[in-house]
Amino acid sequence: MSAQRRRFTDDVRIGPISVIALIAILSMAVLAVLSISTANASLVISQRQAGAIADSYLAETAAQDFVAEVDAVLAGARKTGGGASAAGAVEKALPTIAQHAQDETDGEVVVYASVENGQINASFSCAGARTLNIKATIASNAMLHIDEWSMAAIQNTAEPAGTLWMGA
Repeated sequence: MSAQRRRFTDDVRIGPISVIALIAILSMAVLAVLSISTANASLVISQRQAGAIADSYLAETAAQDFVAEVDAVLAGARKTGGGASAAGAVEKALPTIAQHAQDETDGEVVVYASVENGQINASFSCAGARTLNIKATIASNAMLHIDEWSMAAIQNTAEPAGTLWMGA
């Protein structure tokens, strides 16, 4: 009986079907790992994009509040005498206006503003490397004209340490 068992086990061979099945299983495992890596990279990228959009909205909120308050100061200047005193009134109220705009976002946006020769320059910087820049001119009739309203992003060219692949 021992000879029969021995002959039976010697006859078992790996055929072409088994080799093809083994290659298919290994290929599926590799594709599964790559799919998980790509999905994780896509998640990270979408979370970064969501953060950037949230920062943009915060900066826009602060900027809208800032412009509304500057316009309110200019409306008061129009009632009391017009354009000659308008730039001075805005310059006097600018620190308070900038602080109020910053407080509207719970301090998540840092506001820098200045007035020079009737030109208001303001920047609204977020922690996520987004900055909204505004340039506006105070006209002689104490009206505010927006010359520039642009969002800028600081590009980080260095890859984070330990990152092998960022995905698609």
